Order: sequence, then structure tokens, then C-alpha cells
Amino acid sequence: MKVQKIYVENKPYPLYILIDDEFKVVDKVMKYIKFLDNTGKAPNTIKAYAYHLKLYFEYLKQIGKEPDRVSFEDISNFVGWLGSPTGQVNVYHIAPQEAIRAETTVNVIINAVMSFYDYLERLGVFDGTSTFYNETRSPKTYKSFLYHATKNKAQKRNIFKLKVKKKLIKVLSQEQIKTLLIACNNKRDKIILMLLYEGGLRIGEVLGLRHEDVVTWDNQIKIVHRDYNVNEAFAKSKRERVVDVSKQLMSLYTDYIIYEYDDEVGGDYVFINLRGPNYGEPLRYHSVLDLFMRLEKKTGIIVTPHMLRHTHATELIRNGWDAAYVQKRLGHANVQTTINTYVHLSNDDMKGKYQEYLQRSENRSE
Repeated sequence: MKVQKIYVENKPYPLYILIDDEFKVVDKVMKYIKFLDNTGKAPNTIKAYAYHLKLYFEYLKQIGKEPDRVSFEDISNFVGWLGSPTGQVNVYHIAPQEAIRAETTVNVIINAVMSFYDYLERLGVFDGTSTFYNETRSPKTYKSFLYHATKNKAQKRNIFKLKVKKKLIKVLSQEQIKTLLIACNNKRDKIILMLLYEGGLRIGEVLGLRHEDVVTWDNQIKIVHRDYNVNEAFAKSKRERVVDVSKQLMSLYTDYIIYEYDDEVGGDYVFINLRGPNYGEPLRYHSVLDLFMRLEKKTGIIVTPHMLRHTHATELIRNGWDAAYVQKRLGHANVQTTINTYVHLSNDDMKGKYQEYLQRSENRSE
């Protein structure tokens, strides 16, 4: 099985299809991908779904089943197959084994498969998705503004969804941020780090920036969704937003344009390759990942692009920002996502509050 990138006439961005071992297009997946594209799914989402379905079809090949002939048990075994260290069906280990995929990763893959089967059922070629879901009458956690209008209606819940252990997100200290910035070899890399940390941008949003998105006179960055970028970096949301940044960041951007950026080859992309065979071309994801690997090796600080975004959001919450403001700044579609992800208490938070409690108690006793 292979995921193949293709370019379609009148489409400014690539699509992804699944090729079987005989180099034939898997027709059901191709039609499903076309459906995702027609309904406005982001190119990165379509790419991810194609790779998730590749895993599923590899599993189907192992068990000798066609996608429209699977049973409840087959999907259940697929969940186990995804977490199996051997990747084999019906292989059980006596000793505990570390899963090759985290629960969150398995859930994302299963969601893609469930979406695929929902599509097949709507086409009338599959008739078993009802066994893949439980029905519940009321959500256990967040109740939306219009909850009263739908509270008596049954809601579908994926029965194969694994329980995910709640983990505190990893953030960096101010000292670590400073160390990483000092370790950067050029102004371009420093701006990338500052946009991720100070602006809370996603890496796709950073790489997709054009010069017209940078409002230097008002210290603002516009996050604009575009259907196509040469470096295949896309903004996750189609909703445009504006992020305020510091004068220091804008000053660094101006220096970068003056001293490092080549106007003749750079075009309108903000971040380009400054050397090598790809000189002047827009920076791609793998180049940023290489940058973070170099920084980790140089400083000993374990860091990822998203960790800088997490750090920014956590600092805003700790400084008293309302979750609705943080949601808008980060570009979350739902404020509950912001609350679930960032409104958390670390051990240091608990320790600090307890120290405040002790201090107040001592003051009262004096």
C-alpha cells in the first residue's frame, strides 16, 4: 500500500490517493478523498486521513477482508492491531508490552475509519455503522449554549474510542526560551521561535506567512488561510484572525528583511532558505524540524514547535486572561478546546497556592 500525492486540474493544492500492492487506485478511498475535498476539508486533514486509511487497508489485507464485509469484531481487532508492538493480528503477549502508538494517535486513526464508514453507509454500500456507536442522551461534560434545544436527542459516541490518560502539557521556562533564542544562528530562526512562543502561532501558520500579512506599523500578524502554498504549509482554520505582537519582534523582522532576506529570490514568502541548493525557496516543515533538532542538541532542551505555543497559552491563563480571549488569539474553533487544554494546575501551581495559604495563615496569627 502506498499514499500517492497527485495534482488535479483547477486545484491549487495536491490531493492524496491510496495505491494498492498492484499499483491500482483504491476506488472507495479515492471517492472518499474527493468527498472530503468537496466538503471543504483542509489539505493537511485530507493527507492525514489518506495515511490513516492506508493503515486500515493494510490490516484488512492481513485478515483477508474487504472494507464492506467487516464485522464489529474486525474493527475491535484493528484497535488492538494499531497498538500491537508486532503489528500482527491475534497475537497476544504474556509479558507487558509497550504500545507502539499512544491512545490519542489510535483515536485519531479510528475517527478517520469511522468517518470513512459513515460515508460508505450514506452511499448505501455498507450497513453496519450502527454497531460502531453507543447512543447517549446527555453529554457528561461541556454543555453548549443551545444544549436545551438538543438535550433529548440521542447522540452518537464512538464505541472504539480509547480512554486517554490526562497529561499535563509540557511548557518551557523563561530561562529556557532565552537560551533557545540565543542558540539560533540567524535572525530568521529567532523570528520563527518568537512567533511560535510570543504569538502562539501554529507552525503551518508561520511557514505560510506572506509579507503582506505582517503589519509592521501596528505590530500585528494576520493569519490568512490560503488554498495553496508552495511549501504545502496551511493554516488549520479558514477563519482569518489578527495576532498582536511586540515591537521587539517587529524590529527583528525589519532587521531580517534588511540583512538576511534576498528580495530577488524570496518572492512574497516571509521565511525562505538562506543557503544551499534550495536557496530562496519557501521554508518547509522538515527544515523547521531540523532546526529544532539542532537547538535541542545545542542546548540540551527538549523542545517542539507546539511546545512553544503551549507555553504562550499557559502563560496567558496564569496571567489572568479569560479563556475566550485565549481562544481567539490561538484560533481555536471552540472555547472548550482552550479550557480542556490549558486551564490546568501543575504541581508548581499547587505549591505556589499552598505557600500563599501558609503566608496568609501566619499573618492572621500575628
